[in-house]
Amino acid sequence: MNMRTMRLALHSAPEGFFRSKPPYTNSELLRLVKKAASLGFKCFEVGPLWSFPKIDAKSLRRTLDRYKMERSVHVGGIYDAEKLAQSAGSEYEKAQEEANRGIELCRELGSGLVSLHPPFFMSDKARSKQSMSKAKDCFYRLVDDSVDLASQKGIKLALESFCCPPFIFNGLDDYMEFVSSFRSLQLWILLEVGHLFHMGFSLDKAVHMSRKRLSDVHIHDATLGGDVQKATHLPIGRGQIDFTDLISCLHEVNYSDWLTLEINGSEKEILDSMKTLEHMLKSGK
Repeated sequence: MNMRTMRLALHSAPEGFFRSKPPYTNSELLRLVKKAASLGFKCFEVGPLWSFPKIDAKSLRRTLDRYKMERSVHVGGIYDAEKLAQSAGSEYEKAQEEANRGIELCRELGSGLVSLHPPFFMSDKARSKQSMSKAKDCFYRLVDDSVDLASQKGIKLALESFCCPPFIFNGLDDYMEFVSSFRSLQLWILLEVGHLFHMGFSLDKAVHMSRKRLSDVHIHDATLGGDVQKATHLPIGRGQIDFTDLISCLHEVNYSDWLTLEINGSEKEILDSMKTLEHMLKSGK
């Protein structure tokens, strides 16, 4: 069991941390880095990039270096799978541009990990087997290009585990089949435990299926079912996830990287969540 190196990170766009709403300015991003450091975070995830249209990479890197913080970049991405399936359309170009931007920002910040998530269908009517297949093929080409670019720069690329409607994957097995079509050192996994739990997937199964490619874990509490906006991104203890069991499961597969807090909450709620998880890590639970 590896209980030494899992460490907590802060996702850089926690709703409720500032009075403003996205898009955030570069100065707000720098203030958040300083605030995260003052709260005790040693790791910081920049993203999703649509929340930060203009990032001064030099000033951000200086600030991260000053506080000796590890860093990663999360592209995220809100892409229409139906439009993406057109391959040569503007949606594909937008997605490719954002992925390239994330990889370049990763290089400029001295980071070794960039992540993105799959496209989804804006309309249920558009989600046919044929459209899903086309969108998945198109997304494969996009990821394949991004993997090559990231590899050239010594950067790991991870795909977030959104694997249920309205996204292009139909369950964990479908998602894992896509990821496994790339070599193990090419494409990694960002496990999104809150949304997986909300949709009824077993977190134990998800962790064990991901164990050979797991590079990051997005952490927030959630309830089973219900409205996704109200049921996810909750402070730890406000939902139904058994985090003691989750951390134990991560220990079992010798996971030794980030647990990235992605909570829509106040500074106090994020700090309390951080302390709760730290206690679990230190106690081995």
